[in-house]
Amino acid sequence: MSPNCGQSGLIQNSLEILSTALLYTIAFLGGCNIVGMVFLCLFLTPLWFVVVLYLGWVFYDWNAPERGGHQFGSDFMRQLALFRYIRDYYPISIEKTSDLDPNKNYIFGYHPHGYVAEGAVVGLISDACGFRELFPGITTHMAVHSFPIKALLHREILMSLGFVNASRESLECILTQLGPGHSAVLVVGGAAELQHVRQGTYVVPLNNRKGFIRLALETGSPLVPVFAYGQNDVLHQLGNSVGSPWWRFNGWMGDVSKKYLGFSTRFGLIHGRFLLMPYRIPIHVVGTFFLSPVSG
Repeated sequence: MSPNCGQSGLIQNSLEILSTALLYTIAFLGGCNIVGMVFLCLFLTPLWFVVVLYLGWVFYDWNAPERGGHQFGSDFMRQLALFRYIRDYYPISIEKTSDLDPNKNYIFGYHPHGYVAEGAVVGLISDACGFRELFPGITTHMAVHSFPIKALLHREILMSLGFVNASRESLECILTQLGPGHSAVLVVGGAAELQHVRQGTYVVPLNNRKGFIRLALETGSPLVPVFAYGQNDVLHQLGNSVGSPWWRFNGWMGDVSKKYLGFSTRFGLIHGRFLLMPYRIPIHVVGTFFLSPVSG
């Protein structure tokens, strides 16, 4: 192997690691609104007017995640090289099992959640795996909880990628108002799945989570179940065996946060490569046309 080939491989490997680390960093810092809080500190600097202008924009645009998010810049963001490097890091691939009619609106039910659901983000939202080439005319929108989609600055990143709030109002907007082909991607188990993330184990908590089926029937949107093999294997969770003290604590935490904060949250003692980097384990995303409901 020539020195140039070795150098090229080293650069490629470094870009893959940095891109994946950036994904996890943005997911954590943005989801916790840390980025937004740091941004607000600019108010104490000569750049205070930037904060004022941005907060004015957020006030004006506050309900955008309920109305299908933003379309401008979406094509550019979905085609970022960042997602191709993340794809190659694991690697992530998608398999087409049937054609989808671009004149219909679909609900993609994705499982499992994992920690970041990178199989859904890279495979179904970005163009890194060729989703829009495989399914021309289908535009996907990732539905997430209102907390990360409304976090300052983080909201702009997510909406530019087609993310929306996982509320009924938002999903109805996507499926009935944005036009043919616009489809929703739902992680059907939600954050509650985090309690069940273990190597080689897949648990879908669907109790009280059947609203997406009702929505499909009411809007006439076919369901497309999607399974990501390997999603739960990229990070390991410590002390989370069923019935363990940490497992019970997470269950209690999920119930309390759901009651008082309006959403369920869990904590995981995770480790991977270099402690927090996910392992390079292939994630294979497979979906199949399942149900074509008739509205009304």
